[in-house]
Amino acid sequence: MKTSKKLSSFLLEIFVEEMPARLVNDIESQLKNNFSQELENNSIIYEKVSSYSTPRRLIIHIEGLEKKQKDSNEFIVGPPKKISIDEDGTLLKPGNAFLDKYSIKRNQIEIITKNNSEFIGAKVRSVGIKTKDFLSQATIRCISSIKNRKFMKWGDSSFQFIRPIRNIFALFDSEFTKIKIETIKNENKIFGHRFYSNKGRKIPTINAYFKFLRDSYVLINFEDRRRSILNQIESIEKKNSFYVQIDHNLLNHVANLTEFPNVLCGNFEKEFLKIPKEVNMSVMKNHQKYFPTFKDKHYRQLDSSFVFVGGSSFINNKTVILGNEKVIRARLNDAKFFYEEDLNSGLVKLEEKLATTTFIDGVGSYREKSSRIHSICLELIKNLSLKKSINTKDLAIACKIIKSDLSSQMVNEFPELQGIMGNYYFKKENKIIAEIIEQHYLPKSRNDLLPNNELAMIVSVADKIDTIASCFALGLIPTGSSDPYALRRNSIGIIRIIEKLGQNLDLYKVLNFSMKELGKNSKIKIMSENRQKALSFLNERIKNYFVDKGFKINIINSVMNISLESRDIISMSNIANLVKENQDNKDFVNAIEGYKRLKNIVKQNTAMDINSKLFTIKDEIKLYEQFEIIKSQFTNESIRKSPKKTLAGILNITPFLSSFFENVLVMDKNEKIKNNRINLLTNIKDLISRFANLSEI
Repeated sequence: MKTSKKLSSFLLEIFVEEMPARLVNDIESQLKNNFSQELENNSIIYEKVSSYSTPRRLIIHIEGLEKKQKDSNEFIVGPPKKISIDEDGTLLKPGNAFLDKYSIKRNQIEIITKNNSEFIGAKVRSVGIKTKDFLSQATIRCISSIKNRKFMKWGDSSFQFIRPIRNIFALFDSEFTKIKIETIKNENKIFGHRFYSNKGRKIPTINAYFKFLRDSYVLINFEDRRRSILNQIESIEKKNSFYVQIDHNLLNHVANLTEFPNVLCGNFEKEFLKIPKEVNMSVMKNHQKYFPTFKDKHYRQLDSSFVFVGGSSFINNKTVILGNEKVIRARLNDAKFFYEEDLNSGLVKLEEKLATTTFIDGVGSYREKSSRIHSICLELIKNLSLKKSINTKDLAIACKIIKSDLSSQMVNEFPELQGIMGNYYFKKENKIIAEIIEQHYLPKSRNDLLPNNELAMIVSVADKIDTIASCFALGLIPTGSSDPYALRRNSIGIIRIIEKLGQNLDLYKVLNFSMKELGKNSKIKIMSENRQKALSFLNERIKNYFVDKGFKINIINSVMNISLESRDIISMSNIANLVKENQDNKDFVNAIEGYKRLKNIVKQNTAMDINSKLFTIKDEIKLYEQFEIIKSQFTNESIRKSPKKTLAGILNITPFLSSFFENVLVMDKNEKIKNNRINLLTNIKDLISRFANLSEI
């Protein structure tokens, strides 16, 4: 932590009551960004801003600071001359106000011309303030600018923060700095680890601060705490001959639970291993923040041990372990009871509760949703020509009980196990349907696994489409980062599944069908505005998906701006790849130029009638003949199944189009001939536009 002898350093510690682990890194990041912005905006020279955090403190360390803000000269433009100075040169009210505001003397005023008008102005010298004084005020602004929905008030203060602030400590070099925020303490007092050093200590220098925390068992660096946890887990693995699967989200969370991680190992009774592995893992990871252990390095067979991060190494480890074992035993007992009770009930009986279980208020129950899913599945099968490979009897049963485990005690207690428990509860009756129940929730994230059989894929798409349609029908549209029904994730899931199926499907058509199914319920009135918003939303997700796949925006636009009536992922993907492969091809470049010229000539013309008898010039006759030859290559069916053939048609007609432009005067004096030529070009433009909007490339 060395700094230049000539330059200064600033240290800030905000000492708080324990912050939620999931918010620590974000609050730290905001604070650092706020300080960086303050320094930049106020021309404060510095070398480096570092930030650190623990559950109990937020730390800023600024190095390489000048002791004083630089003086500056600035020409400030004031109000117009005509309202500031009269004909005799006497200052009027606006002129005097300008002088007072910037402490300017009368003889400093200059007249300048700006945008053909005269203004008064003056050169103003600003004397830089002391950096220490600036940082005292900037700290207040930086802390006050941190935002989070979970902020709270405490005591009589109106100030809000993530948790009550118990002290604000600041040093400028070795000088304690006053930071006054309402009634919050601002003392030269630093506390170490809660169980090691709970008496405040006066700190003389910045180096002494960092040394005191190290000596007091406080690891202020998030990465250091992560590394410490991983190293301790590795030692425990070797000692106990088991394997720990590192969930990095869980690791990040537990690294923010304590200032000095102490990793311990506990055990539970082996009888609990009889319940599904996913249940045990959910209890450990999601509810207790423990790391499950496995008997094998491939993490297939769960062990009856668990690894957890203790809050202190100053409390007897055996006591801590026994306490955690007692807690998890109670949790697993509950889970075992729920599992056995649900097995006795069975999914068919649990399905009866779906009639009174609301999906989303306004679009009916989960039983009604299941019925809509079945209807959408049948529509998908028809459009995808999958009738021969799909067992419609299995489909009907699957759709009926697909959401039944939502009525189970287990899923009610552990919602993250929806689908997984349905699989366990039905696998003895029908293994295929049981797998569909679990897999129809896939993918659960952008890069998650997809369903592995066609029927599960179809049900997954139907479920997700129904959720999107339902939310938009009710006006529940995602805004900013808020997406409570995961509509963005559902959309990407649909696109990925359709791509895996490798079959042409118009997603607009399916979404409209889903809206239609919703409309059969007389209580639901779907506004055309909401329907259009749903289509636009899906369109935007498709666009983002192509961006993520590495396509340039001009290629995406060329493919997506061809029509707003349909969205076929496979066809669009094939065309986008063809455009990408040929974008440097000389013939394709010529086709693009020809299309742009074509589009410019026909403009808004929509007339399509052609009278071949009016063609008399060789080049227009040849162009018309070539148009007739390639027409069959531009049907929707041909573009979907043979996009290469369609592209070949574009490349074939391009030379004829070039000859036409060189040798034929489109704007003939004869109105009929002129219109006939424009109509021919309009027809050709319409053909090419079915493939891609080449003017976007």
